[in-house]
Amino acid sequence: MKNSKPTPTPGRPFHALFSLILLFSIPLYSHAQSDTSKILVAGTVLNESGVRLAGVSITEKGGSARTVTDIQGVFQLRVPPRATLVLSSVGHTTREFPVAGNKIVIIDMASVSDKLNEVVVVGFGKQKKISVTGAVTSISTREIAKVSTPSISNAIAGKLPGIITRQSSGEPGYDAAQVVIRGLATFGNNAPLVLVDGVERNMNQLNAQEIENFTILKDASATAVYGVRGANGVILINTRRGATGKPQVTFRTETASLQALRLPKYINAGEYANLMNEARVNVGQAPRWSEEELEKFRSGSDPYLYPNSDWTSAVLKTNTWQTINNLSVTGGTDVIKYYTNVGFTLQDGLYKQDPSYEYSTNAKIKRYNFRSNVDIQLSKNLLMQLGLGGIIQNGNYPGFSAPDIFNAMKIISPIAYPIRNPDGTPGGSSTYVGWNPWARATQSGYTTQDNSTLQGTFGARWDLSSLVTEGLSLRGLFSYDRNASVSNVRHKAFLVKRYEGKDADGNDIYSNPYREEQPLAYSASSSSDRAIYMEAQLNYERVYGDHALTGMLLYNQRDYVALTAGQSLTNLPYRRQGLAGRVTYAYDNRYLAELNMGYNGSENFPKGKRFGFFPAVSAGWVLSNEKFWNVGFISNVKLRGSYGLVGNDQISGARFLFLSTTRLNGQQYRFGLEQQTYYGMEEEQIGNPDVTWEKARKMNLGLDLGFFNDRITLQVDAFKENRRNILLQQKTVPSVTGFYPWSIPYGNFGIVENKGIDALLEIKNTTESGFFYTFRSNFTFARNKVIEDATPNPPYSYLQTRGLRLGQTVSLVSDGLFKDQSDIDHSPRQTFAIPRPGDIKYRDINSDGVIDSYDRLPIGNPRLPEMTFGFGGTLAYGGFDLSVYFTGAAGTSIHIAGASMYAFADGLGVNNVMREYYDNRWTPNNPNARYPAIDVGNNPNNYTTSDFWMRNGNYLRLRNAEIGYNLPQRLNDRVGIRGFRIFINAVNLYTWDHIGFMDPESNDGTGGYPLQRSLNAGVQVDFK
Repeated sequence: MKNSKPTPTPGRPFHALFSLILLFSIPLYSHAQSDTSKILVAGTVLNESGVRLAGVSITEKGGSARTVTDIQGVFQLRVPPRATLVLSSVGHTTREFPVAGNKIVIIDMASVSDKLNEVVVVGFGKQKKISVTGAVTSISTREIAKVSTPSISNAIAGKLPGIITRQSSGEPGYDAAQVVIRGLATFGNNAPLVLVDGVERNMNQLNAQEIENFTILKDASATAVYGVRGANGVILINTRRGATGKPQVTFRTETASLQALRLPKYINAGEYANLMNEARVNVGQAPRWSEEELEKFRSGSDPYLYPNSDWTSAVLKTNTWQTINNLSVTGGTDVIKYYTNVGFTLQDGLYKQDPSYEYSTNAKIKRYNFRSNVDIQLSKNLLMQLGLGGIIQNGNYPGFSAPDIFNAMKIISPIAYPIRNPDGTPGGSSTYVGWNPWARATQSGYTTQDNSTLQGTFGARWDLSSLVTEGLSLRGLFSYDRNASVSNVRHKAFLVKRYEGKDADGNDIYSNPYREEQPLAYSASSSSDRAIYMEAQLNYERVYGDHALTGMLLYNQRDYVALTAGQSLTNLPYRRQGLAGRVTYAYDNRYLAELNMGYNGSENFPKGKRFGFFPAVSAGWVLSNEKFWNVGFISNVKLRGSYGLVGNDQISGARFLFLSTTRLNGQQYRFGLEQQTYYGMEEEQIGNPDVTWEKARKMNLGLDLGFFNDRITLQVDAFKENRRNILLQQKTVPSVTGFYPWSIPYGNFGIVENKGIDALLEIKNTTESGFFYTFRSNFTFARNKVIEDATPNPPYSYLQTRGLRLGQTVSLVSDGLFKDQSDIDHSPRQTFAIPRPGDIKYRDINSDGVIDSYDRLPIGNPRLPEMTFGFGGTLAYGGFDLSVYFTGAAGTSIHIAGASMYAFADGLGVNNVMREYYDNRWTPNNPNARYPAIDVGNNPNNYTTSDFWMRNGNYLRLRNAEIGYNLPQRLNDRVGIRGFRIFINAVNLYTWDHIGFMDPESNDGTGGYPLQRSLNAGVQVDFK
């Protein structure tokens, strides 16, 4: 038995300061007690996942004091300081716990629970943990809640072995991370199947406080029951449910200050004008700007004709805020149990607003969550369950999207025009009309997005033990989900004109408008869909002496319709149906075997080829349960292995690829004296009658270890996958055949191999003095290789794309920068442009004396990391706790090319220039520069894909840290509450990486809407 860290308790952020002062003004120890020989011990009992255990019987050994934990796992008992508590609960061995003078104890039942009865969530049910032979990993909801974020996908980053994530944007409503399980294994959709309460749903719509458990299924044994949806892994999320006891009310509120990380840094006007002069000198031309004009740019003495527009400061704030709030009520009787939660989340954006503008143009989301789960015991053997969920999200955004605004900041230079003209209108010019970044963000109207989701789930379980045979039960599930989204765009075209100075009378002179101001326009779009899901499940679980046998047979079907689809074809229902089965056998909890299967299919494939069979087998050996095992400090050793076949039917956005279609308004032709245009008919899609789903053959070998009564646990899995039948368009069809490129049929040609290892290490312990500590570390490595990609064989073997990794770049390989003309003369001839000193020099891969497209090699790593990891821990004592967690990634590269790094790529004086380039460019005085010399325009030699612009994307991030304090129980009693917790946490505190000027998780390019550092304070109150 161990102590665990105190579980968070709720509260209000706007009372945080008052509460903090109150806490430190209250003595943390008692000066007197009514009974000097006894102390009041208050505590909480938790299971392995951090969920509070209700109904645990607690008695004083050798004494008369006794109590039972309430619905929240909380208890109070007055005993002598050196008393021993005896705890017992169904599914846990009776154990003893020394009080050791502690008045507040947090007891983790997991380390001493009866391992034979511990259960974990698996596909379509639960299974005893000791009998699990597949690769299954869970995370405590307490760990998820430590990351204050509206999107759950960001909270799991680096927390689970097998999960690989990358968050590329921090924009409200669009900040969800890319999530894959065990890396990439296909050219197409790699996203895992996400099931919330057994139904396919969006996990990023949930609040962390709604979640009961979070589990990932990684190997074929765990996912075969999902058949054609199991190849990419499965995420299972169950929401909280009620428990017997009086109503328990919990309120948690937290508010965060968000600080933008690594905002784009561009050079100022003086530096920019000087760089223009430098570019002209480099090509033998006279400088564009005189010294007097340069000084005007530097000094700001003439801000309208010689502007210094800092677009980053004009468009973006450095700080914003968010708040997350939840109120839940749970309780029930032996007949009815209930859980209800309402949540409100608000996240504000980073865009500045024009105070004189009458509309709100900043990005912002408001989300309202409602969930109610009710369990009704209709009879001794019949249980009915009803779950209702509602999510409403309102979003507000500028008239232009984030990519449009950030692209404008990269394109428009600081000297192009002032942010605003003297008359207050937006600055502008005849080129890139309407691209003023400030005006795009603040003067272009606004967009509202309203999304609503209704989730209804009805289930029932009938125990047939007394009616048919012991251990037999029947379960049914029906769900109806409806989503609706409405986007209202009120776009405004602002006036674009150029300020040209003053006339002889001192009046401002402007050009003729390049674009007139338009009234606020309006357009709307909407989409809605509904999904109906049904399943019927027969379960059997029986123990015959040393033999344990379970079985499951399930039928399910899903019907999804895009109600507002724009085409008849996409409005047709998307349907799946199938069977799933599982048989498990355990002998004496030593020898384990399991058989899983899925038989299902989709309407998207030809008749006779719509269904597939996906079997998997696994076995395990609990070595530590053998009679000969006598290694005392090793409390658990289990070997696991699995092999199976799973599928992926998410192969293309197109439907019915087995059908051929014809386009009536195809290519245009002109006939007659008037050359009138006529449209011809053409093949649009050539059907493939053999198209089918992807098939993944997966193998997994696992080892579970426990040391010192499982105070230390280690889980290690090695995996290998061979993914076949990947849908690709055949690239070997020559153009002389006459096929249009878009009509070349798709086929299941692709083959990818993926293999790696993941591991989880956990340490938990509580000393006799009540000091609790934990350490958790996980690691995932997954590397893939393309076996077949349907491409023609290249003229040189090193240009072969087979054998590469998915997402790996093939490009030129740089050999530094040309030092001088002699260096150019003695190097292979570069064909992209006539090089000059300071230009990029490339390696001649085929040694033909010419640098061309045949001199490319595979370089770097894919954008999605091959390796992710996380580590951290918790210390707790006397009501205080401190948690710290680090995450990181390796085996990833990022291309920092594009606008603002390719200086003047669109012409002299057109593009903005990043300070990173400016401070590290080649000049005669800086021959060992990081970047090439400046040019007057696009330089095809320098501005082409090469490893010169590739950077190491590895990073280590201090992901989150939290300090919390739980009020002593005697003080809670004084104010009539069960618990009070105040906490301060932070997310994205610091990052160590190789880039520095943009976030290492960004997309290729030069950055976009930045991630933010969160400094968050909150309270949690548990009411009696």
